[in-house]
Amino acid sequence: MNKLEVYGLGEYLHQDNTTFSDPYYGNVTMKMDDTGLGGVGVAYHFNDFLSVRADFMFGEATLHTQGPDGTYLIPAQTAFLQTGRLNLDYNMINRRITPVLTAGIGYQYLEIDQNQTYAVQGYNGSFYVTQNSYYYETDFTWNVGAGFRWNVTDQFFIKAMVGPQWLQYSGANNITTQIEGFFVIGWMF
Repeated sequence: MNKLEVYGLGEYLHQDNTTFSDPYYGNVTMKMDDTGLGGVGVAYHFNDFLSVRADFMFGEATLHTQGPDGTYLIPAQTAFLQTGRLNLDYNMINRRITPVLTAGIGYQYLEIDQNQTYAVQGYNGSFYVTQNSYYYETDFTWNVGAGFRWNVTDQFFIKAMVGPQWLQYSGANNITTQIEGFFVIGWMF
C-alpha cells in the first residue's frame, strides 16, 4: 500500500482528578473540566494493515483546585494544552470499513497564566497588587485505543476512536487517566 495521509482531528477530553500533597493544605485535588482539542496529523501506511501516525492537538481547559474539605482554594484557571503523539495503528481487516486498534507514546504540555490580585496593608492604607506568573510543564504520555476507519473513497477517509491516555503530573500522588474520543477526516496520497 505505502500511502501517506494527512488529516484534521477533533478530540473530546475527560480527565480524572489528580491529587497533590501540600504542606499547608494537605491533599489538594486538581480537577479539569471536560474540554475539546483540535489538531492535525500525518500517517504512513506500510501495508493494508499497519500504519504509523503523528498527531498534534491544542486547545484550552479550565482547572479547579480543591482542598481536602472540598472548598476551592484558587478561582478557576484557564490552561493551554498542547499534545503530541506517535502511534502504531492496526487495521484489522482489509475492507473499506475496518476496526482499528492503536497504541503509542507522546507528551502533554500544560501552561497556566496565574494572575493573582491581593490586598497589601501599606504605610498610607491598603492597596492591591497583581502578580503575573506562568506555570508550565511537559509530561510523558502513553495511550491505547480502538475504533473504526471508513475509506469512503480511495483518497478520502474518516475515523472515530476512543481510548485512555495516562500521564503523571509533576509532584502528583497518582497517575492521571484521561479518556479521549477522536473524530478524524483525512486524505490519502
